[in-house]
Amino acid sequence: MFKYILQRIAFAILTLFIISILTFCLIAAFAPDPINKMAQESWSKIHDKSIYDGFEHYLKIKQVEYGFRYGTEKEPGELIPIIVRYFDYIGNFFKGNFGHIINEQFNPNPVVYKTIPKLFFYPLKYSIMVTAPSFIISSICGISLGVFAGYNRGKVMDSAINLFVVFFIALPSFIIAPIVITIFVKFGLPPKVFTTDEQSIKEVFKSLIPPILVITLGSLAGFTTYSRNQVVTVLTSNYVLIAKTKGLSSIQIFFKYVFRNISIPIFTMIVYSFLGLLTGSIIVEKFWNIQGTSIVIVYAFPNGEIYIEMFSILFFTALSLFLEIFVDICYAILDPKISYGDTSKKNYLLFFKAWLIRRKLEKDLFKKQQETLHKEEPTAVERS
Repeated sequence: MFKYILQRIAFAILTLFIISILTFCLIAAFAPDPINKMAQESWSKIHDKSIYDGFEHYLKIKQVEYGFRYGTEKEPGELIPIIVRYFDYIGNFFKGNFGHIINEQFNPNPVVYKTIPKLFFYPLKYSIMVTAPSFIISSICGISLGVFAGYNRGKVMDSAINLFVVFFIALPSFIIAPIVITIFVKFGLPPKVFTTDEQSIKEVFKSLIPPILVITLGSLAGFTTYSRNQVVTVLTSNYVLIAKTKGLSSIQIFFKYVFRNISIPIFTMIVYSFLGLLTGSIIVEKFWNIQGTSIVIVYAFPNGEIYIEMFSILFFTALSLFLEIFVDICYAILDPKISYGDTSKKNYLLFFKAWLIRRKLEKDLFKKQQETLHKEEPTAVERS
């Protein structure tokens, strides 16, 4: 098991490296140039432009300043190749230098968000304030509804739950959100989420109810559908039918067979769903003006802020890879029967050697058959 975990960690590091280099190269090659945009804005504000040989010279100086070009500010050199910039970035990343916020004018709060980690993690707490309650409510209620619908398969309640699920799966959050805002405004709730700096804790809590409701409805539908399908699969299995013939009650069957068999796949969904909610609440955050991770994404991607984009992508990629390893470990804890092999039982070298031997035997057999046929054919003298 320990060796397997080490292998998974090694593959996770390799995956993170491949994703990081591909992402960096694609952003650097195709995203808007943040240096050019920043230089154009600052060039228009410069009063004494005689010290520069035009805008192109000023742009080169800025590219040197932010590590996009070789040379010095006095003597700018050639543009640094993208792959070289990537390895420079990774080297600085491990030293704790995560890059620059290039266009400060697009920074939503330059006083607070002075570094990239602050720009990313400070708003993250507001996203968690919305997604964490939604995750807890939707997982508990969704799994309960799914189990109830699975036990009442084909009945009226099952049909009603399925109708509810299909309705909220079909409707995206950008359609539900305006409707919820309109309804709750009539009940006196604000159309935006307050912070503790603006209002009291009671008002902040009241303002959080509408966005939490919207996220909960969408994720609850997913939990319900998945749980119902798992329960139906277990209830229609042979070992449950045998347990019923033995006279076991529904409660005994649930805890002995159903709960045990649905726990592992549902646990996997629960772990990954929180990450999905955390990264997928952008629309809701924009509707309620929540100062969460959406402001980072909305700010960084259209403006080509490569260092902010790389930090957010690396963080969520590393988090998802860690969760995969965590889920594998939990599999072994939840079900001791699950074991992970240290090595593959397939030896491809031996397989290739056996294939070569088989091909040689086939050729030898074919030659012998041809020789036998030639010996059996009558000569011209024998025919006459």
